[in-house]
Amino acid sequence: MYGANMVINHNGLKIKLRPFSKDDIPELVRYFSSLKTHMNTNGLFGQTLENELEWYEKNRTDKDSCVWAIQPDNCDEPIGVTALHNINNRDNACSSGIIIWRQDWWGKGVASAAHLGRTLFAADYLNRYLIRSSVRTQNPASHKALLQVGYTVWGIEPRTTKRGIWLDTYNLTWIHPEMVEVLYPEGLPQMYSEGVAKAAIALEMARREVVFP
Repeated sequence: MYGANMVINHNGLKIKLRPFSKDDIPELVRYFSSLKTHMNTNGLFGQTLENELEWYEKNRTDKDSCVWAIQPDNCDEPIGVTALHNINNRDNACSSGIIIWRQDWWGKGVASAAHLGRTLFAADYLNRYLIRSSVRTQNPASHKALLQVGYTVWGIEPRTTKRGIWLDTYNLTWIHPEMVEVLYPEGLPQMYSEGVAKAAIALEMARREVVFP
């Protein structure tokens, strides 16, 4: 499924998370045929219009995922995609991911703003207590953006992929700060304390900065 429209105003940046449309498909073909885009994905090969139309239709009907196009306020087309997967798990958890294919928008806070909207939707509307994610260890910007909203690294998978060189992968978890006593009646492990504190700040920030038009 595609996520509902939302607008995030964060640190002077205004971005919209919106459903994809078929009009966006040429942009997907263009950028997902580049190895620069695939450096932090599992992809290696170029895409065609038919491939991306299949992707569009698959996500349109997938009831276990929620996908958004990321579009800054002053941009005419999407510059990335973010999603929640496994949203129907009975353990009140899901997984998250993001790709920003326009490199001219890297380092401008787009991922941080998108994380706020995505996290709010997962926590307040999907009733998810945990959000799981992963990021290549050699992708410090994405790693930092996840830490800022309260994810905690709980492990590193060695040599998970080869992109010219072998890369490791961080595994991370976001814990809903208002559900800690439910998840950990015996007490929150110390390793998650800093992340949960950041998650509480981020969730309250998202409730102020995210608007559903």
